[in-house]
Amino acid sequence: LFLDDPIYSFEDASIVVRRAGADDLERIEADLFPHLTGAESADREYFDGLGKGDPQCFLAESNGRFVHYSWVFTDVFVSPMTRVPFDQSLLRSGDGYVGPVFTSPDSRGMVYLHVLSIILHYMKDNGLKRVWVLVDGRNPSAVSFYKRIGFVQL
Repeated sequence: LFLDDPIYSFEDASIVVRRAGADDLERIEADLFPHLTGAESADREYFDGLGKGDPQCFLAESNGRFVHYSWVFTDVFVSPMTRVPFDQSLLRSGDGYVGPVFTSPDSRGMVYLHVLSIILHYMKDNGLKRVWVLVDGRNPSAVSFYKRIGFVQL
């Protein structure tokens, strides 16, 4: 996604989005970790560095509990993108990366759209030019979602 284009904004007053700090870890473990199964449980490793700079973790809270997290890398070269087998020459200085992301099963729907619009504004405000995400091509609804908001499939 090119951040020089207008960024779609979506707001939902029932969802509070903010950057996480180390003091949030206990609640994250209680609210979100029980839902991490299979491959998603590998995301737990990212929380070891919570509140220590890049990457940043954005949390969504609804009805008094955390229902979503998104990891945001303002430098694509220190993100998981560098471990993906694809043409790395496409990456540029000024590129960021969003992922991994997770939403509790009972909160899926519009939560991520709200979180992502805040993240994209944050990245643009921090001078990034492009944002990358990895999408499982076997998930056509995810592919369609990202395309609708302006991401380009490679």
